[in-house]
Amino acid sequence: MSAPPSAAPGGAPIVVGIDIAARRPCVAVALQIARGARVVGWMEADHRHRGESARLVEWVQALSPAVVAIDAPQAPNRHLLKGSRLRVCDWESRRRGLPLYQVPARGQPAPEWITVGFEYFRMLKHRGFEMAAVTGLPLSFGGAPALLEAYPYATFVCLLREQHRDAEGTATPPKKDTRAGARLRIDLLRGARVEWDDYYDHDSLDALAAGVTAWRFLQGTASALGDPSEGLLWLPATAEFVKERLAPRRP
Repeated sequence: MSAPPSAAPGGAPIVVGIDIAARRPCVAVALQIARGARVVGWMEADHRHRGESARLVEWVQALSPAVVAIDAPQAPNRHLLKGSRLRVCDWESRRRGLPLYQVPARGQPAPEWITVGFEYFRMLKHRGFEMAAVTGLPLSFGGAPALLEAYPYATFVCLLREQHRDAEGTATPPKKDTRAGARLRIDLLRGARVEWDDYYDHDSLDALAAGVTAWRFLQGTASALGDPSEGLLWLPATAEFVKERLAPRRP
């Protein structure tokens, strides 16, 4: 599917979330930011078909988004942690009860969806997007649009604990392939003031979650885990919220 974005009245900024897949199309969603985040365009691209990935990147670039968040690792593992096979951001995420895939080092075999993600990061950086830094805001003082690594499951955990302050610190959403998991994710996105039509599937919900992370980064209310020299994983929550509601679990 592909839908052109609506015009952004008054220069309202746009952010993009992309869900990466290997054996089905990748899904991208454009969100126009005001008091909430309104979906103004969808795009699907199947990397198995020649030229599809480039077409999605061109679609993103035509939007002139302030931030793009991708649901995939951004680069190979540099093995900065002694005694661990995880990236720093993945190790920090797992300590908080947010399990992640293991990212291979350069030259090692990688799952196809991870290599697809690497390629999207590479293509967008080639188009002028820059990996987000902990300090600074996108497009400030003529800066380049920001590129983030996002993790939709962590996004939904943050939204759950944000919107249900009485939930235990270990509260997590049901699996996304269950009816309860899908329903909760929809409710959490609606509660976060994301507006879209009634259409949804697992991939589109993850793309919307990536878009929420991009939106929060644009607002200055996102925080990151990891080592900048290897790659940061962004969460749609402040550092104070992460410290309070996503504290590392005891061994």
